[in-house]
Amino acid sequence: MLFYIISVLLIIILYTLYFIGENMFSKGKIKESDSTTTIISKNTSFVGDISSGEKIIIHGKINGNINTNNGVVFIDKGGVVNGRVLCEKMILNGELYGECCCSTLDVYENGFLQGEVSYRFLEIRNGGCITGIVNKVTDEVQNNVSELVKARES
Repeated sequence: MLFYIISVLLIIILYTLYFIGENMFSKGKIKESDSTTTIISKNTSFVGDISSGEKIIIHGKINGNINTNNGVVFIDKGGVVNGRVLCEKMILNGELYGECCCSTLDVYENGFLQGEVSYRFLEIRNGGCITGIVNKVTDEVQNNVSELVKARES
């Protein structure tokens, strides 16, 4: 019986040391999943173009174009973009002035888009607003943003 209790305690101690050691040695390192999201914070203004293959979250202001190819762009409440956005999915809870070409456009309650939009799937929640030219891309066009751009330009 004593051997069983000592064995269980030893296993608990080893697991605890393993997880504490793992966390202790990983402090200060950026996890791979964290490095795939670009965040423009609330009090930040950025002038220029952004290209990324993953997710972009905007709380601040951007004057320029955003291209995520098959990624997601989320413009949060208070976030403002002046330019062209190309992405697989756009979640808009802030403001976009310019062009948007995406497969899925989800306009939240505080979302405002003024300009030209090309999309496959659209959802506008109560309070969301789009003013300008709105183009639904046919289902024959694939989800790929580059094909959406070609369809929009023709």
